[in-house]
Amino acid sequence: MTLPRNPITPIRDDEPNATPALWNSRYEEIDQNFTNLDGRQSSVEAEISAARTGKASVADAIGAIVTQLGGISGTLNGMASPVGVQNAVNLDWLYSNHRFAIEFFMQGYTLQNHPGTSVISGVMGDDSLDVADTSGFKIGEDYLLSDAATTVLVRVTAIHSGSRMRLSANLLRTWGATARLTGSTLTARSEGGVNAVAGAQWVSRAINLGADETLRAVVIRRSESSGELQLFSREASTNSWISRWWVLRRPGGGTSGVPEGFTDYEYLLPMQGDGYLRLQTTGEAMVIRHIVGLGSGTGLGGERNPLLRPSVPTLSRPRAGETNIPETPTLSASNYVSPSGIAFATAQFQISSSATYSFDNPLHDSGEKPAMTYSVPAGVLAAATTFYLRCRVKDVLGMVSDWSSAISFRTKETYAYVNTPIIATPTNGQTEIPARYTIQTSAFSTTGGTDTHATTLWQIRQAVGSWTNPIYNTAHATYKTYLTIPASLLADGQTQYVVRVRHTGTALGNSEWSSEVTFTTKQLFAQIIGIVCTAVGGGAGSWQRIDESYDAIATTTATFNNHPTYAGVIEQAIDGQAMVRVPKFYVKTGTVPSGTYEGRRYWMIADRPVPGFSVHPAFMNAGAEIAQYWVGKYQAAADNPSKLASVPGPLPLVSTDFTTMQARASARNTGGITGFGMWSIYQLAAIQMLALIEMGGADSQSLIGRGNVSGTLLAVDNATVAQATWRGIVGLWGNIWQMVDGLQTDANSRYTILDKNGNRTYQPTATRPVAGLSAYTTTMAADDGVNYDLGMVFAPSTADPTFSNGTYGDLFLQYSGCLACHGGGYSNGNGAGLFALLFNSAAGGTSGDRGSRLAKV
Repeated sequence: MTLPRNPITPIRDDEPNATPALWNSRYEEIDQNFTNLDGRQSSVEAEISAARTGKASVADAIGAIVTQLGGISGTLNGMASPVGVQNAVNLDWLYSNHRFAIEFFMQGYTLQNHPGTSVISGVMGDDSLDVADTSGFKIGEDYLLSDAATTVLVRVTAIHSGSRMRLSANLLRTWGATARLTGSTLTARSEGGVNAVAGAQWVSRAINLGADETLRAVVIRRSESSGELQLFSREASTNSWISRWWVLRRPGGGTSGVPEGFTDYEYLLPMQGDGYLRLQTTGEAMVIRHIVGLGSGTGLGGERNPLLRPSVPTLSRPRAGETNIPETPTLSASNYVSPSGIAFATAQFQISSSATYSFDNPLHDSGEKPAMTYSVPAGVLAAATTFYLRCRVKDVLGMVSDWSSAISFRTKETYAYVNTPIIATPTNGQTEIPARYTIQTSAFSTTGGTDTHATTLWQIRQAVGSWTNPIYNTAHATYKTYLTIPASLLADGQTQYVVRVRHTGTALGNSEWSSEVTFTTKQLFAQIIGIVCTAVGGGAGSWQRIDESYDAIATTTATFNNHPTYAGVIEQAIDGQAMVRVPKFYVKTGTVPSGTYEGRRYWMIADRPVPGFSVHPAFMNAGAEIAQYWVGKYQAAADNPSKLASVPGPLPLVSTDFTTMQARASARNTGGITGFGMWSIYQLAAIQMLALIEMGGADSQSLIGRGNVSGTLLAVDNATVAQATWRGIVGLWGNIWQMVDGLQTDANSRYTILDKNGNRTYQPTATRPVAGLSAYTTTMAADDGVNYDLGMVFAPSTADPTFSNGTYGDLFLQYSGCLACHGGGYSNGNGAGLFALLFNSAAGGTSGDRGSRLAKV
């Protein structure tokens, strides 16, 4: 297009009042601008003309594009949003907030696993197939081998060349040049989508709709017809295709968001990680617009497929015609079956007293209960009466089975019975159950007579199992109203179990079974317990036991006796020495990140690996993890010739320098015996950490026992010495200061410590307590580096000379260039304890109140 005046005529020089020098140069500049604009306009017009691709207008061209994308007709109306585009993205409105994959049936926008190639030949009875081009085919995936007569599904197991491949099975007929190997036999439509005639199939490439255990959804938009569209799915880790039938359908028209004449069919299927989809049509032909794969169900509802309702359940208790039924029987249904694999939701029981089986106004209705069992409450069933029973089930989508056929049963002539127990914990459906969970029931009680509680029968089975073969089936005369599940019975990994119990009276016999309770275990069975210092000072600080979420917990003796780590601290004899085994555990320590105890120092242990935890350095030896170590049950005594001993009876070995004590500990390693040595700072720290959590505080003298701290040197097993005993380790404090390998102060009073990987290399640290201070520990060091972590041991960082200002209740004394001694001696009074630490002697120093303790790895 050109301008009507181009160029603009300059004013002539001879016109009145003309000033050419001022005006005409301006007109020249204006002409140049218009010339430039005219060129730009011509370029735009040329580009638009090309974009129309032969259409009458840009609107027509865009309309053709959206039609091809979605098979959705629409118009462009001025500046308004294109209706066709709105229709095309309507699936996003309907199915947002899910991981999804969409099949548009267009090149570049297809989930089809291969566009297809011509077959050269395939011979009946042979597993080889020659094709025009093997590129794009993948080993282990399925494709459609098709010609005008037949379509079969084949799996590629090897690709030998650019034209030959091997299949998983021999061909059942000969194939020629009229055949194709492809991912689809559907026929593309020019306006979008595909035509699907009877027998047409389609196979997807690998898709991933999520890795969790959620049911996936596949929504297919297809035209209404009498034809069936069957979906198959296969996980990449399996070989078999599983048939899936639609569960919900949403017809089009109106405000549904689905075009008139089309219906969205929603299929549900379990598929974790990579997997494949396959379609097959039967009966009348249809048009398929889209296939949408989603990470979970849409939640949009719709018409349910009546063929996929749960099957009618079976009444298993009471049996038809059974007599002598108690007043509060536990009704049971079995055989929950969902044709589409939808999970069970509820069961409903109805009782009638009518001989005509009339349930229009039942005597009793359980309502919908989240279990296949139901305990009838007292006062419903009269004695010596015949009643009638039926039940039905419902799945999590709300589809309900038909009612079962009614059965009759007759109650006892008189009622005197043990009441049906109720499981108080766990609650039905409870999750995150640990390995050693304690099940609790209601108290023993009776109706119509008196009795005493003789036993309780506890049964546990996997949810996928049956009561004919429970994993636990034991009657206990001791554990009558509670039972801690034995170790190693349950599996972690969010495994589902069912529990039921039955009380038995001495005279009245068995109660009815309780209602079944379903529970799910933790993903990991690590038993985690910790402690937080809620306040420093006060002499012994303030402390609170916590769980892995830093929340306060209440504990009992059973909490620790049932914990695998604490239960694993046991006495064992090795080379004639009384030793105590300490099993490997994992630790996390630091400051609480948030919540009630935010910013407070905590220590936490787990019996097995857990994200965020690391193995305690006491269980590292020469760079490798070890399953346990042993520590002497008693303070070390002399054992000639020149060995250390851990035996009852003698006085502890004292007045011996550090180097000699080390050598005497290692001297036990003869005659095939290995691993003995002086105990290390890490071995001590592991014991301190476990004891701190179990004690629930740091003042060991108050929480466990005073020990020999106000007298003279006594035998290692003396009763006064033994007051300071934790889990069989006698004299942990008092009687003598016990030299510890692996922790020293350097010339500048900074700590040096053995590396945390068990390679016995000393690491310098940045922590320097106040030199020469005889005081009481207020805080512990947390300095760490690549090869050390003071947070794993209990090395004081600050202390106060006043006992009442301490946090751990124990003495700390430190000088430069000294070795560590632990626990306090026979004259240290209140300053002795589990966290007492002394640095006042070099390697060659000796003292009459200084000894050590034996250990072994």
